[in-house]
Amino acid sequence: MNNSISRMDCRLIALAGLVVALGLGMHPTQAWSAIDCAQVLSAGDTGRDSDGTGGDGLTDFQECSGIPLADGSKISSCAAGTTDRTACLDPNAKDIFVIYAPQTSGSLLSKLPKSPFDPNPFNEALPSLFGIAFHGLAPLGVTAHQVTPSQINSDRTITPVQKAVKVTESLDTSSTILGNCQWGTPNGLDGCAVYSQRTLDFMTKTCTDSTGRLMSVYQPNGTLSDIPSVFNAYMTYLFIHETGHSLGGLTATYDSRFGGYHYKPGAGLTMEQAVTYSTKGGKCTFYISPVWNATLDPPAVKLK
Repeated sequence: MNNSISRMDCRLIALAGLVVALGLGMHPTQAWSAIDCAQVLSAGDTGRDSDGTGGDGLTDFQECSGIPLADGSKISSCAAGTTDRTACLDPNAKDIFVIYAPQTSGSLLSKLPKSPFDPNPFNEALPSLFGIAFHGLAPLGVTAHQVTPSQINSDRTITPVQKAVKVTESLDTSSTILGNCQWGTPNGLDGCAVYSQRTLDFMTKTCTDSTGRLMSVYQPNGTLSDIPSVFNAYMTYLFIHETGHSLGGLTATYDSRFGGYHYKPGAGLTMEQAVTYSTKGGKCTFYISPVWNATLDPPAVKLK
């Protein structure tokens, strides 16, 4: 099998993915008895942050009260009766805000024909893309609240001590890196980017044979597909992968062999260093993985 690997920046971050699209578990049932929001609100903000090991940077009081956003809207508390976990804050489980920032002009995320990119790449129940079931950050025990740039302050602060992660689409084509982000927490340096034009160009070049003919594109299971479908899955993957680097790394250890906080290419994990592909027999197949390392990745999450 002629598997090639797309290279990336060894200091920052980048691509990833491989293997089959495996279904991932969703959030476990929330333990509402652990934190009583009525008691928390009565006591006032003591600074306690009970969201598992390390907390999430949002106090129990803030999550029981709900957090107002810069545009006047508000993310309410799940204790208020909201059933959609992505639309409410839970003091018993980790929450994170992610600013989804496509280009305001010329974005490829809404232009490709046949399969427009889903505008919520962090959706825990995202419809299958390229035969892949993505579940955002849910397998890490983290609920992502996707917001727009207008909903969060320009310095990314959502509370006086906690910031949102920002992932920006870039149309730059001056390099071959498809994504990058600073390693650390949401409170670290800004600069997560995914490069949509580079990604489209990379896929198109990969799937073009020596005669200039575009090969047929297939899912790993042999189902016939197309470039727009791969693009949508690849971009979804990149948004999730790059956000992972702002959650503490996100592998348990730094490994210079794989460019830092990555698993080796071909590991079949979200945080592997590069997406692999095959062009054997004139069939172009990309192996993009939505799978987190269930043993090592959740404990490595660090949000503050």
